[in-house]
Amino acid sequence: MNASHGEVNLADNLTDKRIYSFEYLGDVQGMDTERYTYGEIRVPGNFENRYSDKDGIHVHIPYIPQYKELKIRFAMEKGNGGESYLRNRSDNSICFTVLAPDMGTVYLSAFRIVNETNNFNLILHDGKLLLYSANETDFIIKPSLEQTKVFLLKAAAGNLYQHPTTGVGLIRYLHGNFENSNLPDKLQQEFEVDGMIIRNAYMDSATGELLLDAEEKQTD
Repeated sequence: MNASHGEVNLADNLTDKRIYSFEYLGDVQGMDTERYTYGEIRVPGNFENRYSDKDGIHVHIPYIPQYKELKIRFAMEKGNGGESYLRNRSDNSICFTVLAPDMGTVYLSAFRIVNETNNFNLILHDGKLLLYSANETDFIIKPSLEQTKVFLLKAAAGNLYQHPTTGVGLIRYLHGNFENSNLPDKLQQEFEVDGMIIRNAYMDSATGELLLDAEEKQTD
């Protein structure tokens, strides 16, 4: 987090994920190549037993600007060098159609809307593959005295704080006169609920900074 600008940089968190190999198959004899483009993901022989929705199937799918849906087959590698294909139990085929999370149609040309670097997480659901971004960008929410004091209260005019989704509700104080408002009382009231004691709060008109004298309430 950049304390000066209030910006947050998020990592994709893919370093500990297994990325499976994907390739496009081109024209596939006997398949509906007018509507679908076909691809293949190579997986280990025990893939079906080890798969879980929690982990999903992380894969890099190169972007192609085609107004077609994508069907994927899973080539399971055997120890003797051979391979077999994962059977789709919903229709007894070896292909799985890629859909949006709401089970709606998603075309290859729109995949970049989901992830601009073409990294995806596929979730098996009722014989389909639901398309999600592979990036994990959720914040870990936990008590943090320094975060409360330094980041959540940064509300100087012109920064990126726009919505009262975290920290105290400062939205109605933005672009107002902090020194003549009841802001100190508001801070004391809301932080009291969070176990924080605000000894004093005032606005530095020269720098535009909101300064707090705060400490964490001690609990037995």
